[in-house]
Amino acid sequence: MRKRFSLASAALLLAGLAAPARADPPATIADYMIMDVCVDAADRLAPGLLPGDAGCGRRRDIRPGEPPPYELRNFLNPGGDCTEDGGTVAKLNRPVERGGQTRIVSSTLSLPASPCAGARGRPGKPGEGGASIQWHDESYGFIMGSYSPVALSVYQTPLCRNGSRSSRRFFRGWIIAPAVVPEMGQGGYGVFESRLATGAASALPQACPTRYRRALTTWLVTPMRFTAGREMVSIVSGHFAQVSRDGLSPGATLQMEQTYWTREFGLSRWEKWARQDWVHPRSHRSAPDLARELRQRGRCGPPAGGTFDISSRTRFTDAPGHDDVYARLIVDPKTGKHQLWFMTLCEDYTNVRARPAAKALPDVSAIADPAYWRP
Repeated sequence: MRKRFSLASAALLLAGLAAPARADPPATIADYMIMDVCVDAADRLAPGLLPGDAGCGRRRDIRPGEPPPYELRNFLNPGGDCTEDGGTVAKLNRPVERGGQTRIVSSTLSLPASPCAGARGRPGKPGEGGASIQWHDESYGFIMGSYSPVALSVYQTPLCRNGSRSSRRFFRGWIIAPAVVPEMGQGGYGVFESRLATGAASALPQACPTRYRRALTTWLVTPMRFTAGREMVSIVSGHFAQVSRDGLSPGATLQMEQTYWTREFGLSRWEKWARQDWVHPRSHRSAPDLARELRQRGRCGPPAGGTFDISSRTRFTDAPGHDDVYARLIVDPKTGKHQLWFMTLCEDYTNVRARPAAKALPDVSAIADPAYWRP
């Protein structure tokens, strides 16, 4: 697999950030993929405390089978008049062990409509929701596959070997960031090959794909103030569907998904970005129009901002003069050519709620395809 990697210093300016966060000690990507729990001196779960609380003097990754003392939710109307914004979904980022192998399952399950829902809420249906199966190797953290009520998505890569049913065929399909997390203010990029398939992972033929698609992934380690007001060091990972021929820029890509990963909670925020000339294929609404609606709803605060170079041909920077949307410029430093991008969708999962110890863990049997756990 052809890969490129570069680190560049970032000049980081976060909108509304009063004081910069301090970087945590050097960590591996696994620390940013699994939710933390507070523990006492005997390493037992400390109920009532959240990672980042003043009383949480000890913390670690949650372990397989442990009952999470909290869950992550999204927002309906943060800062509104309603005091009980319970969100529409509950997320857990936890390790799941099967047959001696461990993977990380990020589950997102629907909730009953809360008092704040109004016309935007909808009752949750039993078992409705989605998840992604994640893991890491000596080089990268990655998503192996994902599930939603309408589709199963599997990412196969050149690590696939004909005749083998090893789960390594799904390794590095959707890259998050390097296994050794860069220092604060540093970013980088890579060009990775994968092939998207739909359906159950265990139903795929043993023969590997003969062709793969190249895509650009970018990452940055930066402080981020989330919608709940929590400030956390985050890995901001951007996945572009395509890449230029020289592998240094998004090329003709029209859309990008951006995710935020924290040591406290794991996957903490998801964003969808679109280039200015993109039009939604079903609603026929433009990217600026969707971005204005998103900003008006207020369900997500500002994204990570500032100016930073990803490669010699790609610079991310703020886009002034767009107060009614969240926007950024992607600039070619060599030519000065730039494109305007808009955030059109977002879910911020830092609406943290206590979870009763007796509450059963979500049944992941529908999404935990055994193919992802094969050695």
